[in-house]
Amino acid sequence: MSDFQTETMPVARKQHQCCECYGPIQPGQQYQLISGCWDGDMDTFKTCSACTAARSWATTQPEWMGDGEHLYYFGQMEEDLSYTAPEIPPGDGRRFKAYRLQLQITRRRKAASEARKAA
Repeated sequence: MSDFQTETMPVARKQHQCCECYGPIQPGQQYQLISGCWDGDMDTFKTCSACTAARSWATTQPEWMGDGEHLYYFGQMEEDLSYTAPEIPPGDGRRFKAYRLQLQITRRRKAASEARKAA
């Protein structure tokens, strides 16, 4: 649980890295910025708009399971979606959406990793 936190949606003036997909947040793009103190440690998390939308969708699903203390941990959305999707009944379009969001994060992570290797 956070001691305190603030959330803003600034527009990037320089390139940042998303804490979920590790992809670039380009100048001119809006992103979620959460700053705060957790267990006495200050931290900042920047999330691209695609991962912010995935997190917002996932955390509203009835199958979403936080750990009782935290709704989610930054940097674990891909893994959390992989745990949530099988909990959604087969044939429910939400299950497909959960897997699709997970795959999109996986692809953005892979592209970011390949871009770093190429640089």
